[in-house]
Amino acid sequence: MEDIAPRSFERIQKEDLKLFSEAAWSKLTEVFDRAPVASLYRERLLLLVLAQGGALHFENGTNGLKDIDVWAFFAKGPERPFPHRVRWTADFGPSKFGRSPDDIGFTGRRIDILGRSIDVIADELPEESVKRWLKGWSNSAVALRRKPMFVISPHQKLGLRIN
Repeated sequence: MEDIAPRSFERIQKEDLKLFSEAAWSKLTEVFDRAPVASLYRERLLLLVLAQGGALHFENGTNGLKDIDVWAFFAKGPERPFPHRVRWTADFGPSKFGRSPDDIGFTGRRIDILGRSIDVIADELPEESVKRWLKGWSNSAVALRRKPMFVISPHQKLGLRIN
């Protein structure tokens, strides 16, 4: 039987974070292959993070998982910023998290992927660059810092809370 519910209350484990990362990176690779501006950032990834409601659910286990919000942070550099008004979606596929009834055509929870190119100071750790960006006053930074954020890539920092 297919588990269809607005929110999944299954706990997110560290192994799930790896799977979120792999699915998001797969989608980003597709984007890099077809979008000229995004492709400038293929080698500039700082962090992938789980954000918003999914991150809150990972932290407290009671929020419920509606969708999987992944933010990709890239080092600024090329003449054009990473396309920041675009949201890409991917299908997480069948899993213990089921799927939302709102996501017609998906076999699992929807992954929303958004990205930003941010300033990096020499010798600064990627998570410090993101923390500094989060202190800014862009609408995205203000909204994101209201809930926890956890690193999902690189895997050696898996589960590190950055705010």
